[in-house]
Amino acid sequence: MSTNSEPATWTSARNSLAILVVSLGLSLFTTAYEKSVIPLFASVPTLKYLDRIVHASTVFAVIAPKLSSSKILLILGTLVLLAPHTSYWISVHVARFRDPIYSPLVTHAFVLAPVVYFAVSLAMNVDPRLSLIVLAANALQLRPLLTLLFGLLSLDASNNVTFTGLGCVSLAVYGWMQVSMGRRSSHPNARNTWSTVALSVTPLVFATLLSLNPILRSPTLVDSLVSPYNSTTYPLRILNSTRSKTGVVVVGEILPPADGSSTPVQSIRYLRASHSLLGGVWIGDKVATLDDFPPLTDQRGTPLGDSIYSAFVLQEAVRLVNSTSQGRKGEWNHALIIGLGAGISANAFAQHDIATTIVEIDPAVYDAARQYFGLSDPGSNNVFLQDARGWVRSRRAMIEAEDPSVVKYDVVHLFSIEFWNDLKTILSPEGVVAVNFAGKFASDSSQAILVTLLRAFGQCRAFHDLIESISQEQFHSQFVNIVFFCSPSSTPLTFRPAVEDDYLHSYLRRHVLSSLDKREIDHTQIRDSSIWSVDTDEKFVLTDAHNMLNKWQEGEAFEHWKLMREIVPDVVWETY
Repeated sequence: MSTNSEPATWTSARNSLAILVVSLGLSLFTTAYEKSVIPLFASVPTLKYLDRIVHASTVFAVIAPKLSSSKILLILGTLVLLAPHTSYWISVHVARFRDPIYSPLVTHAFVLAPVVYFAVSLAMNVDPRLSLIVLAANALQLRPLLTLLFGLLSLDASNNVTFTGLGCVSLAVYGWMQVSMGRRSSHPNARNTWSTVALSVTPLVFATLLSLNPILRSPTLVDSLVSPYNSTTYPLRILNSTRSKTGVVVVGEILPPADGSSTPVQSIRYLRASHSLLGGVWIGDKVATLDDFPPLTDQRGTPLGDSIYSAFVLQEAVRLVNSTSQGRKGEWNHALIIGLGAGISANAFAQHDIATTIVEIDPAVYDAARQYFGLSDPGSNNVFLQDARGWVRSRRAMIEAEDPSVVKYDVVHLFSIEFWNDLKTILSPEGVVAVNFAGKFASDSSQAILVTLLRAFGQCRAFHDLIESISQEQFHSQFVNIVFFCSPSSTPLTFRPAVEDDYLHSYLRRHVLSSLDKREIDHTQIRDSSIWSVDTDEKFVLTDAHNMLNKWQEGEAFEHWKLMREIVPDVVWETY
């Protein structure tokens, strides 16, 4: 009896292992695919229907007729090897229709769905009785675990390397199966086995030729850019492209056309992460300073102009607070920047002789700000390249332990909303927090930010960065940057008028800071006072246990994607 059970046990174990390998390979492919299209679609549009496509393709593979395993392996290997090109080019063309929902859905259907279908079909051929395991593996998806593991082990390999490796494995197994079948077969056509095996090489050769052809290959530059890349179709130059914690971080320049004509947007240097612009500055003939003062330069001596976003300058109005004793004296000694961007505000504080601490989760963003956007060296003890939540908590613990080395900050700039209560412990009693929020007036997300800040600090004032004032009707439709200034101080926040020294020889600073009084937003324009009550306030308080911000911002994320496509040409998003 043991003799009969051992082969069955071995077969079952082998089948289980084969299905596990297929599921792992599918999760690797899906992870690489997701990362490859996020720079073109952003994370929220990319992930909106991705899991549904995976689940639907899995179910279809379970119920649909099956091809032979060898044919599936050949098709699967071909699809995966071509994925760097199909995922890029299909995404590029459908994204130009400017639909953040259906554009990624079409790419999923043409690139991801066939791979899922054939991978699950292969697993079903191995052992149909294990179909529930296949379904569970694909329903749960190992993507989050793989992403975490790669991050911990610094194994975040190129998406193209993952595609090529998986494709080659599939074709190698196909070739091995053909050889094995030929050796076992006594059929006269068995001698043609090696010609059949040659089929496994054809997709690899074709994919290689695509990669070498400068016209047909996907022009992605991550992990391969060794010198500035100049687009052949548009006056665009890419200075740096790095895969990092927050996605693909790109420094690029939109230049004037060589023929002397003009484009809607030109002479800017921008910092991009995934499908968002983190900041940028004017360059070339757009560099101008008050009194012809020497402009800021990057590490190579290239002159840099004003920020292309006025919101980052608006945040500097925190220095104009004069309702506290240190504000009246102008004694802002310590500033904390959480979320660096291009370093516009950090540089301004440094120029005002304020010791500035930077907490930035992505090292590539910090390196880009230093190298390409003129960020001065804040000193090694003032830069923390880590998640801000953990950093703030550790500082709070040090303060509660009465560690004398911990500095309390007078000025704090931050871009997160989950740790404001912890933050108060490292803020001086008369300190001021500046929070930048991109969204719409009177939206659920903007109300949540305001209500939570008021709950944490007691008082806040809000200002917009628009060039012109907007009507009441536009409050619900206009996508703007709002800067909240909050303080735990019992004295109501007031701001002094800006003076020449505040402008740092910048036209933009003079324009924004001198018009601060015209930019204020009344709380009733954000929070609907007609339905306000204690209960509605509780709904909007953001806590670790109750945080609906991501859900509320989902719709705004789609609009932000479309807005980004309108601000700069498609080619900017397609070249990274």
